[in-house]
Amino acid sequence: MRGRNMSGWDVSSANYPRVNLSGALLRGTRALEVDFSNIKARQTDFRQAVLDGSKFPDAQMPDARFDKASLLNTDLSRTIMTGAKLHGARLNGATLRQADLSQARARGADFSGANASGVIFDGADLTRAQFNNAVVSGASFRQADLDDANFSHVRLMAVDFTQAEGLETAIFDGACKDTLTILPESVTVESCTPEGSLLSKLQ
Repeated sequence: MRGRNMSGWDVSSANYPRVNLSGALLRGTRALEVDFSNIKARQTDFRQAVLDGSKFPDAQMPDARFDKASLLNTDLSRTIMTGAKLHGARLNGATLRQADLSQARARGADFSGANASGVIFDGADLTRAQFNNAVVSGASFRQADLDDANFSHVRLMAVDFTQAEGLETAIFDGACKDTLTILPESVTVESCTPEGSLLSKLQ
């Protein structure tokens, strides 16, 4: 299926495990709850596609395009998305555990409520990206561009922001950090209260 034009199709509930979709066109495609496990999708065009609830675990998708795509509640665990473009994409509630999004271009992408634990965002453009209430434990944002990114109400546990740019304009309202999180001294974030301690105080 390499290079195939599937733009505008509706392939919801289909099964494409281990398929090679490299260079294929799925722009505007409706693909709800599709099994894309272990696919190869280098430079595949998913722009404006609706992929809600679909599964991409262990997929190889470097340089794929997901601009303005809907990826609500998708499983992107352990995916390779180096250099992928996700400008304005919606990934609310998605699972991205251990994914590699280094050098990704994701201006204005919405990761709110997503599980991004262990994700590599090194060198990514995350300008105006939303991480409200996301799980980012163990994530790496080394040398990422975080101008106006929003980390409101996020527990920053062992998160690496080494040499990240734009942190002075990023939003950390209601966020907290642990001792393993690396942030410049110019960025003030409260220390996290151990989970359960507040409840103990109220009892």
